[in-house]
Amino acid sequence: MSFLQLENRPVVVFGLANRKSVACAIGKVLREAGALVVHVVRTPERAQAAARLFPESPVVICDVAQEANIERACKEIAAHIQTPLAGVVHSIAYANYSQGMVPFHQTRQQDFLQAMQISCYSFIAIANHCRHSMDPNG
Repeated sequence: MSFLQLENRPVVVFGLANRKSVACAIGKVLREAGALVVHVVRTPERAQAAARLFPESPVVICDVAQEANIERACKEIAAHIQTPLAGVVHSIAYANYSQGMVPFHQTRQQDFLQAMQISCYSFIAIANHCRHSMDPNG
């Protein structure tokens, strides 16, 4: 048994983008520890990449910019697991570059708030909607 004590326990990893993403490295470590990993990605294209990287893992699509998507995804995740979730990993970072690369001090408030919504607040929304599926010690 590994120090993580996750053998045959489900863990959800939000934010897998590609093989270089932090979520990919976390998913590999969790699989090596024996966890049952469910990956959550933003687009169908990323779902295909996730299926190639982790063929044994279920993949759920969720754009966390909309809370209704998070609610739906958490219900879908619950359908994939047989036991309560041991944990949720939030590995999502977002920045809006529609204005191109600009100096930090020129960041528009709207873009900053969108980045905070997606990169930070989405973790609170995920925790809220996944709480019914969580192990009390998760």
